[in-house]
Amino acid sequence: MMRPYIAIGLLLQTTLAVSEAANVIYASDSCVNLSSDGSRPNIVVLDYGHSVEGHPTFQVVSASGDTSGFEVTFAESKAALNLYMSDGPLPLAAAMDTYRVNKYNVTEPGLITNRLIQGAFRYEKFNLSSAGSLRLERVGVKPTVETTPLTELPGSFECSDDDLTRIWYTGARTAQLTEIPKGSIPDFWQVTDQGSLVESAAPQALSDPGVSQATSYDIEFDAKPITGEFVFSVLSDTLNEAVLITCNIETGVISTSTSSSGKISSKTNVGEWLSVHARVNMTDIEVSINNQTALKFTQTSRFYGSFGLGAPLGHSAYYRNLRATTLEGVEIYSSTLKDKSFLKDFFMGNNPLDTIVDGSRRDRIAYSGDLDIAISSTFASTYGKSFVEGSLDLVGSYQTTAGFWIPNAKIQQEPLPQPLDINITGLIGYSFNFLNGLATNYEVLGDKTFAKTWAPRAVAMLDWAHSKLVDGLFTIDDAALTGDWNYYDPSQTGASTKFNALYAYSLQRTETFLKAGGVSTAKYQTRLKNLRKAIHKQLWNETMGAYVLSNEVRTGFAQDANALAILSGIPQSNGISSKSLLKTMEAELQLPAGPLAFSNGTVSSGFAQKISPFSSAYHLRSAFEASDGDTAKQLLKTLWAPMANPSNVNYTNTFWETLDPNGTPGLGIMTSLCHGWAAAPTAELVKWVLGVQVVKPGFAEWKVQPMLLGLEWAKGRVPTEKGVIEVEWKLVSDLLHMNVRVVGDKGTRGTIYVPEVLPVSAKDSIFTVNGKIVKKKNQFSVKGGELVTLIQKRK
Repeated sequence: MMRPYIAIGLLLQTTLAVSEAANVIYASDSCVNLSSDGSRPNIVVLDYGHSVEGHPTFQVVSASGDTSGFEVTFAESKAALNLYMSDGPLPLAAAMDTYRVNKYNVTEPGLITNRLIQGAFRYEKFNLSSAGSLRLERVGVKPTVETTPLTELPGSFECSDDDLTRIWYTGARTAQLTEIPKGSIPDFWQVTDQGSLVESAAPQALSDPGVSQATSYDIEFDAKPITGEFVFSVLSDTLNEAVLITCNIETGVISTSTSSSGKISSKTNVGEWLSVHARVNMTDIEVSINNQTALKFTQTSRFYGSFGLGAPLGHSAYYRNLRATTLEGVEIYSSTLKDKSFLKDFFMGNNPLDTIVDGSRRDRIAYSGDLDIAISSTFASTYGKSFVEGSLDLVGSYQTTAGFWIPNAKIQQEPLPQPLDINITGLIGYSFNFLNGLATNYEVLGDKTFAKTWAPRAVAMLDWAHSKLVDGLFTIDDAALTGDWNYYDPSQTGASTKFNALYAYSLQRTETFLKAGGVSTAKYQTRLKNLRKAIHKQLWNETMGAYVLSNEVRTGFAQDANALAILSGIPQSNGISSKSLLKTMEAELQLPAGPLAFSNGTVSSGFAQKISPFSSAYHLRSAFEASDGDTAKQLLKTLWAPMANPSNVNYTNTFWETLDPNGTPGLGIMTSLCHGWAAAPTAELVKWVLGVQVVKPGFAEWKVQPMLLGLEWAKGRVPTEKGVIEVEWKLVSDLLHMNVRVVGDKGTRGTIYVPEVLPVSAKDSIFTVNGKIVKKKNQFSVKGGELVTLIQKRK
């Protein structure tokens, strides 16, 4: 079907068409016809209906006239198509195409498939602005992630509430799109015997730790521009924020991202090799082309960092003979760039491990902080064990000798062979999140070898945290360490409730895991007990009815900090009801579009008013833990249900990174609309509404105890190492009917607990198990391999 979209184009609203033979998801079964007179572009937009990813592909049926103005643009949201660069560029990593705009000069019929991957996109815009015509068919994308239909995943969940069912599936699709299979990322550059060809690719920084902190160096290389421009970076951080220096051979102008510019005085031509030298001395930078100075400038935006080579949008160049030295001439790095072995030095090669990244489009990097949520949603849906293992191995290898972890790792690398001998990191909370991810992995799989391998490393982190206690509270005054997921907000220095509650949660969550790893946990549980007391004594505000943001900011509170306090037993152990704290959070945070991540009292301290699915993940967990079904349902309905609703203008069938108070994407066009940390309900619905929970690691023992949440029925399955646990419950005339079965290992055992709240109370009922009346009215045993049918009847 075709309908008007924008004044100069058409929108093709399509349904998903998958060709198994070609492994292509097709956007449409119709042809795309483009014709322009050169003065008015012809635009057609295809809508896949939800986000896809992979290598874009299309068949050129015919081409005539001038097609040099043919471009294809990709976007997660329709609004992004209003910008030329769409929701890019994305220079942070080499795990996908830098640009969301691809330029083509099509001269003849044939199949075109992009070499690099486009991360998540729902919309694909075709634009012909030159005087010519094109006819395209078989427009689609070759996915690089799993595309198993969501109804056929190892895990499943459905219920009588369409919102909750959609939420589960949207989280499962988010997990699929953020699980990157090993070997699926192509080399960022094309390495040849004459050098490396770079096409429309942002410079990627050399990953050497010493160079990353360098304030001065000389770099030299040869460049052969195939089109007019090439670009290189200096003083670059690990996410490629840098001073960019662009050389335009056709105009003879050399310019920088800091607004300086100069003239290339030597004669240079497109297609010819030229030599480039740059001297970096902190703020002072000098560039020479063919041994003649082209630019000298002073800047104050960057003071240290690495270097990289690239090509601007629509341009390409060959590079060879890269060499870097200190200002005294001591070699730092060198490569001919004619052998693929150098690609790993810049994280530009293949990805050797199955890994979970933060977002399909942005950043496409593995983050330790996200794993606490992402691991749980993965196990509940795709059961991608290898992705969990690969992520833990990779990110976990970035532990420092101090004990904490570096918060992220690019996926085009093997795990580091030994700890990093440094004493600085960022996002310290992510190190605690990583501990919780380790605990979840052991809880689900029950692998004692895993526990023994990782327990000593977990202990190193916990002991480091203990060494940072001041008056009984984990206290960090260095702002470099105390940033968090909300990078746009101030650091939480001092004694932060968030980091203290997260530390307590890690002590609690890792106890079983540490015991299995051979660690005596008595002292860690004593530390937990003391920490609970200290947090409550020093950070609880009776008037506010919540734990304050920190000992430095007492005018408001953080959502995740108070949720984590509940999860780690802090208010409960000090005579405060979990539900009363949840009521405070509702009163101070809840908006129609979901709960704020920080109360209004923090605004004066610089904290933004945003809604965070990541922070809300812990809010949801704490509500379920407190048996507060009303709060849990409110969170699901206000925050997650609109994102999962196909009628939402920004719908992608994946969950978003952050939201504004009005429920729109919270970081503008650059917001990731496929972010794994937002998929918490996929795990929590299975755990609490379906009711399947681990009792002993590896599901050697388990239980089923649903929370009804006002539903009429729910059903689903939970994959485990011992077999699949299938559960179905429904209310028939307000009476509970439940089937529970373990398909597989008969060595497991479980217990069915009736819901705490039933329309007809247990005391007014009798229960039958497989047709026989049982005396116990609240719990019933199940053995692996058998089907148990529980039926409630009125007395």
